[in-house]
Amino acid sequence: MNESAAKRNGLYLWSRKIHLYLGIAISPFLLVFAISTLMLNHGVTPNPIEESSVASLEIEDGVEGPALVSTVLDQLGLTGEVVGRGQILDGKTVVRVSRPGKVTVVTVDIAAREAQVKDRIFGLMDTMRYLHLNPGPHKSPTWTFSKLWGWVADSTVYITLLLTLTGVYMWVVLKSERRAGLIALGSGAFGFAIILFTLLAL
Repeated sequence: MNESAAKRNGLYLWSRKIHLYLGIAISPFLLVFAISTLMLNHGVTPNPIEESSVASLEIEDGVEGPALVSTVLDQLGLTGEVVGRGQILDGKTVVRVSRPGKVTVVTVDIAAREAQVKDRIFGLMDTMRYLHLNPGPHKSPTWTFSKLWGWVADSTVYITLLLTLTGVYMWVVLKSERRAGLIALGSGAFGFAIILFTLLAL
C-alpha cells in the first residue's frame, strides 16, 4: 500500500481522528499532571493560608466512632475525603477533611461540646499538586469526587497509551516520516538507556 492509499485507509483515518480529538480532550488533564510533576520534582512546598475558628456542637452522650464523625461533619457542613474514625483519646477526637484547595482539621472536645476548626486554603498550583497525589495508590476513597477523579486519572493514562499506539501506527504508515521518526525514537531510547544505566549503577 502506497502512502496516498494508506491515507485513505479506514484504520488510518480513524487513528488520525482518535489521535487528534482525544489528544485535545485530555490536554487539560495532562497539563495538570505536567505542572504538578514539576512542582514535586523541584520540591515546591505548599504555601496555604491558615484560618482558625471554634464551633459549638450538639453531641449525644456515648456517641463515638463513625457516628461521631458523621455528626460532627454534618453540623459543620464539611464534605471531602475524611481521615479519622472518631476514636476518643483524652476526651478528644480529630477528624481531617481534604478536598482540592482546602484541608480542614477538626479537633473535637467531647466534654465542652465544641470543635476547634483549622482550615488550610491552597492556591491553584497547590491544588494541582493535590490532584496529582490524590486519591493516591492503595487508597480506597470514600468521597464521590475522589472516586471520580481517580477514574479521570486512570482514563488519562489509558488514553495517553492509546495516543502512543495511534501515533506509532501513523508513523509506520507514512513513509515520508519514517526517517525522522527513527531518529526521534532512537534519541528517546538512547536517553532512556542512559537514565536506566545510571540508576542501576548507583
